[in-house]
Amino acid sequence: MKPTLKQIAEITGFSISTVSRSLANSPSISRKTREEVHQAAAGIGYRPAARKRRQRKKKKTLHFALLSDYRVGEFYASLFCGYRDASYKEDVRISLMSVRDQCSECVRFIQQIQKENQYDGYILFFPALERSHYDQILKVLPKGFPIVSNALIDNPNIATITFDGYNGGRLAAGHFHRLGYRRLGIIEGPGLRPESRFRTNGFVDYVNHNPELELTWRFNGDYEYQSGLDAFGALRKDSGAQVEAVFAANDSMALGFMEAAKTAGLNIPSDIAILGYDNLPAAQHRKPTLSSIDTDFTELGASSIKTLKNKISRQGYKHGTLSLIPVRLVKRESTSSQ
Repeated sequence: MKPTLKQIAEITGFSISTVSRSLANSPSISRKTREEVHQAAAGIGYRPAARKRRQRKKKKTLHFALLSDYRVGEFYASLFCGYRDASYKEDVRISLMSVRDQCSECVRFIQQIQKENQYDGYILFFPALERSHYDQILKVLPKGFPIVSNALIDNPNIATITFDGYNGGRLAAGHFHRLGYRRLGIIEGPGLRPESRFRTNGFVDYVNHNPELELTWRFNGDYEYQSGLDAFGALRKDSGAQVEAVFAANDSMALGFMEAAKTAGLNIPSDIAILGYDNLPAAQHRKPTLSSIDTDFTELGASSIKTLKNKISRQGYKHGTLSLIPVRLVKRESTSSQ
């Protein structure tokens, strides 16, 4: 027969309650009493039952998929690093998933991975998509499934979080204005992309609202480095264009333009100033260093993740809203020698 608390109580003369608390080493019982109870328990071979530790329910780590048609280059590397840092801050997992042809394959691809049921939400970066593509995507997902786009579309039908390109264009023009440049040029991005139009519109609107400024030259680019080279070639052939400073809608085109200008013997910024957009690492590693509009990819990632979390918890989520991440100007040698 197993020894009991009642036997210990009879031996020591203490109540069963006092014995129980003594064996549990309760601070409400004196040390002397606890020692006496433990000694009596050991004398009759009493062993207290092992307490089961209460298992804490492990919190599920949310797992989101970041989908895009990934390409080699600093822009995508910066985007990835931003999401990596944001995932650490927000305590979630991010998986990168590549879709080769964003327009023709994205709907089928999303439908396929949705069947696997291993992601809690999707973040899309498909700049070439239009509203009709997102309509198709919404049809293959359960109603209310967490999804965010980082690419700007006209009249968004899903939550869209992207950079404030319009203000970025205004910052670029304002910077030239303050430095005393008056005859300005712009290398635009693809005209079909809303974010490209926003950057252009911000720049042009600033110029148009300041009579002392003049937009004397424009070139249609495609965001590629070669576009910057081609833009400088076109400027050299345009004998009537008098340009003191050029805003390129991304850093790749700005760097291409600057390299072509240097090869032609021009001094940057004395002969012509150049300013880019994105503030990629290469902007700091070229000579001269490139002034640029800085886009914070970590903030983009954190805002997107928070939006998905809010959708899951049904807090503060509005379907089809547009949120703009602020941008800032980074001044370097390509616009001012000081």
